[in-house]
Amino acid sequence: MKHLLAVMMFFSFVCVDAQEIDSTLFKGTFISTELKFKCVLNLYKDDIPVPGLEMDECYGYLNGNLNGVWVILKVKELTNEKALVRAVSDRGGDAQDVEIRKTQDGISISQQDGANIKGVSGTKYTKLPKTIELRK
Repeated sequence: MKHLLAVMMFFSFVCVDAQEIDSTLFKGTFISTELKFKCVLNLYKDDIPVPGLEMDECYGYLNGNLNGVWVILKVKELTNEKALVRAVSDRGGDAQDVEIRKTQDGISISQQDGANIKGVSGTKYTKLPKTIELRK
């Protein structure tokens, strides 16, 4: 009986301490009309195919007026407020950690230390803001 009580107490502490993650916050298609690109996400399961790339499915991608397609290959941290992911350029030379935060009407993507995601305007590279707002 004491053993059963101890097991029940253990699971009650584990259940109270665990955070319930809302599986709809970081899922969907988000766009930036001013920067002309979109982000397709499902940070809860790697089930998104990347158009034009022959690869297994991933957690999401960014494409549009960017230096290639940026593919989200790894979710490092995930809470209801933010996610830290590893994004890689389809060219394979650039990779960096990106923080994604939930906003009132979409998400914000913040580039962390490391390589910068560059935009494309005609035939020239343009510098993107460190934090980019996207709407659902």
